[in-house]
Amino acid sequence: MITSVTIIGIGNSGCAFAVDLENRGIKTLLYAHPNHSANAAVIRSHGYLDSMGEIAGRFYPVVSTHMREALAFSKIVIIAVPSYAQADILSELEKHDVSKHVLIAASGNFFTLIACRRLRARFLLETSASPFGSRLLDGKPTEQDLSQSKCGMMIHVLGCKSTMPIASLPTDLPGDLRADVERVFPAPLQWCSNVVEAAFYNFNGVLHPVTAVMNAGWVEHSKGDFYFYKQGMTPAVAKIMQQIDNERIAIAEHFGPATTCLKQMNAYYGEECASLSEFAGKSKLHGSMKLCPTNMQHRYIVEDLPYVLVPWYELGVKAGLESPVMRSLILWSSVINGADYLKIGRNIAALGLENWSLDEILGMVMAKSDTLDAELSRYVDRKCTFV
Repeated sequence: MITSVTIIGIGNSGCAFAVDLENRGIKTLLYAHPNHSANAAVIRSHGYLDSMGEIAGRFYPVVSTHMREALAFSKIVIIAVPSYAQADILSELEKHDVSKHVLIAASGNFFTLIACRRLRARFLLETSASPFGSRLLDGKPTEQDLSQSKCGMMIHVLGCKSTMPIASLPTDLPGDLRADVERVFPAPLQWCSNVVEAAFYNFNGVLHPVTAVMNAGWVEHSKGDFYFYKQGMTPAVAKIMQQIDNERIAIAEHFGPATTCLKQMNAYYGEECASLSEFAGKSKLHGSMKLCPTNMQHRYIVEDLPYVLVPWYELGVKAGLESPVMRSLILWSSVINGADYLKIGRNIAALGLENWSLDEILGMVMAKSDTLDAELSRYVDRKCTFV
């Protein structure tokens, strides 16, 4: 049974993981990359991390900016950083022996497909999303927040999903390790057959980019002063979301079972809504805050589109599917932000799969411990660039 967990990343997700695990008696170490250590400095200077909401209290995680110390603390490591920060973390991990570690990217967004070429961890896992709805109150708490904390760093845990899709590479995770992984998370896990199947459950790609683009005028005019879900996801917007979800399912079914965004969101949050627009209007968690971008360079575009929609679309092309609405959204977003997301996003070349057939991709992601190296050695392109 695990007694400690290392968490890479001291943001919304990492801090939520820390207070949840500490609250359940599991010691944690929070690691920050030396170039992104402001939050680490705040927690270290006060000596604790405060939490409010679903998890309330004061917690005392170890804080470090040294990867060697972080890896020595626990063999179970959660990577809880945005997709665009994964490259820096991977470069740090490459400097160390992780052959006895279980690395869990939460969320992964196909991280394992690239990491398996550069690391020889005992197992690589990824979830489809963070299990928590959480926000850091980093130095800008309200008077009510301040009344509950004398600290400049507080995590507000709004809630957690009722289940979490996850998968392992290689796929034969032993029972004892599976039990340890399950204890890391606050709710039951939904075990997928492979990491690509799990990555298609990140519904941020369905919900966020299209809503941001179709509300671009409102975002820019109001600087985010509206409720992104219950006001931004109108029936007309939801029609486009639904079409993107239909295209996602058609691609995902080449890699394993798939379910609709609506069905999974209802399951996550205990709702029984009949449409995505109804869910957006009724979800208490999503309606409690505005959650709206202040500009079009927000993570709803610059993370959820290049790191979620682009690999979905590119894997669809590999499967012979056109996905016209998904492609249109990528192109519109590229025009808005002056960035070629199909080129700079996590495309098929960035995943190192440009010269692989669909059957070869499936063979690799379904590999067990005794066959993964052989699968990789046949196809790895050392020139592929991590994105």
